[in-house]
Amino acid sequence: MRRVTVKTPGTCGEYIQGWYDGSPCLVSSPIDRYSRIILEEGPGNIECLKLKTKKLVEAVFRHFAIPQPEMEHLHVTMTSEIPLEKGMASSTADIAGMAAGLSAYFNLGLTPKEIGALCTTIEPSDNLMFEELNLFNHISGSVLKEFDGTVSADILIVDFHGGIDTMTFNETQDDYSPEDLETFAEIVAQFEQGVRTNSLKDIGAACTKSAILNQKRLNKNYLDCLIGLSRDFGGLGTVIGHSGTVIGIMYDKGDFQEEDFHKAFKKFVPDSVYAEIYHNRLIPGGIKIITETV
Repeated sequence: MRRVTVKTPGTCGEYIQGWYDGSPCLVSSPIDRYSRIILEEGPGNIECLKLKTKKLVEAVFRHFAIPQPEMEHLHVTMTSEIPLEKGMASSTADIAGMAAGLSAYFNLGLTPKEIGALCTTIEPSDNLMFEELNLFNHISGSVLKEFDGTVSADILIVDFHGGIDTMTFNETQDDYSPEDLETFAEIVAQFEQGVRTNSLKDIGAACTKSAILNQKRLNKNYLDCLIGLSRDFGGLGTVIGHSGTVIGIMYDKGDFQEEDFHKAFKKFVPDSVYAEIYHNRLIPGGIKIITETV
């Protein structure tokens, strides 16, 4: 009996997001929180899946002309550590993981680019399916620019109350002024340089600038406060959910004064405005697959 196990990372939103060369785009920031899927032979339960995941399954079956009886004998188990509607890619992790899992289960040979393009037919998607970073058109699924490397760092994530419908948000983000476009081009250049030279300082600075630029589109009340606290206590910069509610502080354990940060955070940010604080790692992206016969 076939069994495929899939592990797909969520994100702390995006390192950067904006418009570049006439296209909407982003660079997701994968973290060590995961969506997990098991595909195996058994009683079919596709009808029980979340709507977007079910649409993805149907799209794959249709595109590859997989016989309907296969769906009737495909049993799916899904679990996730990724909070919903926070800009942490919970939905993309589910549908991208499902695409990769179906590819392994039916030997379809889907590449990360094909998975990314497939996901964007369902909804605007993060590019967490790629191991190395790229500038990704989250509407069309095309890759605008490849970056030579990945990012690894610690991140403290503040999960502020509220939730955002990513699909609705991304349908209205085409109002960048010429000045905004110029600023974002500079952000892309600084981020690219940071990745190429492995400079977390440059990467963090680019992320912070992107977060500030995004305030015109989705204001975060405590962003300025957290930028200041990051600067004051040795953080590298802020990474946000551009279409969500989370704000993360990148840091290096050797430089970050975490205890003092938390004391100041408690002073300036009321308990009532956030749900939780997570401690995670920024990691390379990519979907992990285990295929076995049981």
